[in-house]
Amino acid sequence: MPIFDFVCTRCKHQFEALVLGGDQPECPKCGGKKLKKQPSAVARRGKGGGEGGSGSGCTGCAGGNCASCH
Repeated sequence: MPIFDFVCTRCKHQFEALVLGGDQPECPKCGGKKLKKQPSAVARRGKGGGEGGSGSGCTGCAGGNCASCH
């Protein structure tokens, strides 16, 4: 799904919006249309974080160092 993170340049409100085709989202707080697209949470995590990564991002065990974390 094309969900993006935005920051409104008018009121600085941060929000997520589903953007389909050429739709232009607007700020749900002030209605502003001048928005800055932000990297999504998934993109910021990068390599090694979250499920399927390595090290402390392991959610499959308590120790963070098991066979499912490789």
